[in-house]
Amino acid sequence: MNDRGSVSLLLALLVFACGDSKSGDTDADDSEGDTANTTAGPGATDPDPTAGATSDDSGPSTPGTDPSATSDTGEAGPNFGLLTFTLYPADASGAPAQLGTAGAWRTVPFTTDDFFAVRALGSFFPLAPAGDDVLEHTGPGVYDWGFGDSWVGLGNGMRLGGAVACLQVYKDSYPLYLGDDADNLDPACAPDPATWQPATTYDLSVYGNDEYADETVADAVRTPAALTVTAPDVAAFNFPVDTSKDLAIAWTADGEAGDRVVIRMWDQFGEMLSVHAADDGAYAIPKADLAELSLGAATLTVTREHIAEFGLPAGRLRVVARHEVWAYPDLF
Repeated sequence: MNDRGSVSLLLALLVFACGDSKSGDTDADDSEGDTANTTAGPGATDPDPTAGATSDDSGPSTPGTDPSATSDTGEAGPNFGLLTFTLYPADASGAPAQLGTAGAWRTVPFTTDDFFAVRALGSFFPLAPAGDDVLEHTGPGVYDWGFGDSWVGLGNGMRLGGAVACLQVYKDSYPLYLGDDADNLDPACAPDPATWQPATTYDLSVYGNDEYADETVADAVRTPAALTVTAPDVAAFNFPVDTSKDLAIAWTADGEAGDRVVIRMWDQFGEMLSVHAADDGAYAIPKADLAELSLGAATLTVTREHIAEFGLPAGRLRVVARHEVWAYPDLF
């Protein structure tokens, strides 16, 4: 498991030991050590990277959607789809660059925009606040998987350019699509981080099983501009943060139309603050909000993301492409 996942699971274990859940708001965790069966779904002719594989495993439209990226290729069906496509640059924990892709179809709306974090990192990030420079506190909480019959398996994969999220039936109940470099997944399901390029458009392919035709939309999804954080010093591990002062966060304000910035910080007990920041290069987390987090090790993420939605015969698919920087402050 990559270091980001190790950090997340370590925090989860600390929280469970204290009787609380890891992060987020109102949902239930997936990092319980259950078995996940990875199988190829019928009806898709391409890709088929997971046939015969098994794995043992140890979330309405919101602001930020780019209307120009919405493609109505057919009447929207009864389902809600989510596909996340995230580049994690190498960070101070020692984690190498990683490309995370994950998705799913449900008959009810999702409570997160980051399904890769739910499935591969054991983290639940609730939807970001709607308005610019709005800060919200959530948690502790974990992802609510709900009833198994609210999850829909359509084909055996979702594809963005050369990155494939492959069918995985989780807990024998939840058909999901995952791209990761886990040893228990077929190598074709491990996306190369070099596949993710900033401000680049990708073809989207979604497979429909026997119920819906396979769909490919050319130049459908655009990644955001890459994000460079200039303050605090995210290259340092356990950099000190004085909670008696506002925490100034700065980044290069070179985003494009439709991009947005989301800042999150959470402590070792899963108490989280989330900010949908205006992409103007600066935001200061008020000291009063920092004071609501526990002292000690914490995690900070600064993310630029671009969201597109597609009306497909199978339903409304929300695709979230992001460039996400992880950092590791020590609150005192």
